[in-house]
Amino acid sequence: MLVEFLFIQKQKEQLHAKIIQLERQLDMKQKLELEIQQLKGSLSVLKHIEDDEDVEVLKKVDDLHMGLREKEQSLQDLDALNQTLIIKERKSNDELQDARKELINVSTFFQIHLRMPVY
Repeated sequence: MLVEFLFIQKQKEQLHAKIIQLERQLDMKQKLELEIQQLKGSLSVLKHIEDDEDVEVLKKVDDLHMGLREKEQSLQDLDALNQTLIIKERKSNDELQDARKELINVSTFFQIHLRMPVY
């Protein structure tokens, strides 16, 4: 049973590390979303003060549009990475559960058929 305890302990540690990683990714995503909202706000303000003759304002608007597109792309990339990691985590968890079941089966076999205590 010690082996099972150690196996479960390792699972807990891995899940805790995964939670920390997902929290970091969530923080990054929220930061990007905030930056996108700020860029949209800046664009909205500049559209109201835009003057067709003012090249500097037009350049600034273009720069903000480009920055906004880059941030939105980063957010999409982060979402895609997050989905990939979630799928990998589920797969790993399934494999861990299968290994745990096999460990229990082997342990039970030894206890029943060999009448040996398993530590």
